[in-house]
Amino acid sequence: MDRYVFQKAINEDIDEILILVQKRIKWMDENNISQWNKTNYLKYCPKNYYEQLVLNGQLYIVKYGDLNSVIGAFALLEQDTFWNDSSQSYYIHNLVTDIGVSGIGATIIKFCEQNAIKHGKNKIRLDCQASNHKLNEYYSGLGFEYVGMVEDGIYTGIKREKNLTYK
Repeated sequence: MDRYVFQKAINEDIDEILILVQKRIKWMDENNISQWNKTNYLKYCPKNYYEQLVLNGQLYIVKYGDLNSVIGAFALLEQDTFWNDSSQSYYIHNLVTDIGVSGIGATIIKFCEQNAIKHGKNKIRLDCQASNHKLNEYYSGLGFEYVGMVEDGIYTGIKREKNLTYK
C-alpha cells in the first residue's frame, strides 16, 4: 500500500470523485453490470451528500504516489441505517475506483480493515446490489460473508460483513 496515498477528502476533491463515479456508471452500462447505473445513484448521492461526508470527516481519497489525481474514494462510517445493532464496526460506502487501476479496490478494503482494527472495531461491513453477481463474488472472495438483505426504494442489496482478527 505504500505506493498509494490515503487521506481524508476535502471539498476540492469532490468534483474529481464525481467524475470517477460518472466514469464508473458509464463502465457499468457498457459492461451490462447492474449497480449505480440502475439505482439513480447520483440523485441519492449528489455533490452536497459528499460535502456532508467531508464535513463529518468520513470521506477518504486515494492517490497514487506523487500523482495529484484521485484514483479512488470511499466513505468510512461508524453507523449505518441498514444495520440495527450496536456492533463495533466500520461501514464502507460509496467506494469508487478509477477504471483501469487494477487492484485498488482490494487495497482500499485492506486500508479500511487496518483502520478498523486500529480503532478497536471487530467487523467491517458493506452492502452491494443483489443483482451484481460479479461484485458479490468479489466481496465474498475478500472474506465478506452474506448476512442478510436490504431494501431501500429501488435498491435491493446484500449486506456483507467480515470479522476482523487482531494480531
